Amino acid sequence: MAAVGELLERKDRPAYVRFVRRPAEDKTASLSAGHYIARDVDYALITPPYSKDVVELKVEAWLKNLVLDVQNDRLPKAWADSYREAYDKWKRGEEMPLNGTAIRGWGMIGPAQQETLVRMNILTVEDLAAVNDEGIRRIGMGAIDLKNKATAWIQQNKDRGPLVQEVAAVKAENAALRISVQGLTDQVERLMQQLKSTSTTVTVSNAPTAEAIAGSISASDLDF
Repeated sequence: MAAVGELLERKDRPAYVRFVRRPAEDKTASLSAGHYIARDVDYALITPPYSKDVVELKVEAWLKNLVLDVQNDRLPKAWADSYREAYDKWKRGEEMPLNGTAIRGWGMIGPAQQETLVRMNILTVEDLAAVNDEGIRRIGMGAIDLKNKATAWIQQNKDRGPLVQEVAAVKAENAALRISVQGLTDQVERLMQQLKSTSTTVTVSNAPTAEAIAGSISASDLDF
């Protein structure tokens, strides 16, 4: 079995961490009460990537170690944050987040292979793409093909990412243009309505009145 320090400082992928709550004797309370008194203690069960080994630490001590590991550049801060988030979710009874795309449901391999990998704590496509020699030996036949498949899938998504963003930007620009064109169309229609209204008013105001027409007719114009 590898040394604890070596296991915890592997930086290829985050370790798989799960949590358990166990009873432990509260010795001070037991001595004071004269009988056994227990309290709940949370433990972090840490499995380094692609390993069978499990390191078990009290969560209280483990969280303190995370701070020191980040300060000493032994652990990326983002990983420490994700571990704390996972612990908080576990305490609330929520499903713990994965660091990457879940192997379960990944359409590039069948359910049987998915379950095999999950049982080896290879929980994400990113874990599989980064699998080391130890993990390859554990997977056995077909491990290299699986690793290559995961790597190609991730690269394809990375390559497609900028294209997706570009298409989204074009769509957003087109939508803005449509809104702008519609706004201009509405303005033109309002101006046309105003012009029609003004033209009608001018025509009516320039027409001769009945009094003016009557005044312009002389007696000689009348035929008796």
